[in-house]
Amino acid sequence: MIVLDHLRRSCRMDVDVIPLRIPSDKDHQVSVSGLWWDGTQEDLEQEIRKLFAQYGPIHRVTARREACGAEGDNVWYGYVAYFSAFDAEEVLRQSGKMIFGGRRIRLKKKNRLNGFENHGLSLHKSQELLMHYFGFNCWTSEIVYLERDDEEQKDSVRYICLVRVRMPKEGLCSEGLGLGEAPCTTQSPQGRGQSVACARRFAINSAMKAAFGKFVIIKLRNGKVTVEVDTTQTDLQMYDPLWDSTEVEVNDIDHDPEEEDSDEEFAMLQDIDDEELGALLDITISKDA
Repeated sequence: MIVLDHLRRSCRMDVDVIPLRIPSDKDHQVSVSGLWWDGTQEDLEQEIRKLFAQYGPIHRVTARREACGAEGDNVWYGYVAYFSAFDAEEVLRQSGKMIFGGRRIRLKKKNRLNGFENHGLSLHKSQELLMHYFGFNCWTSEIVYLERDDEEQKDSVRYICLVRVRMPKEGLCSEGLGLGEAPCTTQSPQGRGQSVACARRFAINSAMKAAFGKFVIIKLRNGKVTVEVDTTQTDLQMYDPLWDSTEVEVNDIDHDPEEEDSDEEFAMLQDIDDEELGALLDITISKDA
């Protein structure tokens, strides 16, 4: 367990702290110029990524055409943003040596505030980054809690989910809390079922993203890599241990029989799993959500 600010202050330049968040352009971005290209911007960005990915995982590649006359119509420049500042440093050491399209390209450090470094990565990107450093199947996950929110509005369905992600080899565990909400403005079973499925799926995805976002990769100058959990991050609300306990069984309850028929069909939808919902709605719901 670590506190990020303390680690950054104490490690100086011997350790690279890589949170699973959008990296700051400062110390992570390399400017590339002198690119001769006669194709599309998308294809050029793919080729740049292939060339520079050998130095480490890349967060973003952008390319732009130089505005410098007729001959310059095929001259481009671009930016490569790495997750690790060490990887960006290694690339800069190749300045004057790298070849692209049979020509030498120019590299230099580019510092510019992007305003997005406090934003978390997507779930897919976070998982990719962990697998790059620690291998495939380096983590396991389980849903600890997934239930309807009692405070939801009449025209929406809300679910709260608690997910626990473990990295067994490192002996680490991270928990994330997520909230999923979907509009429910129809009285049909299909419409209600779809709202339930969407809210559940959004809650799981949000919880998984929060849990993965607490992992922090620590890379040393000698190439060694480890991982810790940032305990300074907070969830939407505190976890209630009662969520893991057995619910109270109710044997008698006062109710209005006239309301029972209208609500019975909707109540049944709350407890069916995603596969049953998929069969009802004729849609495919990913188990990994």
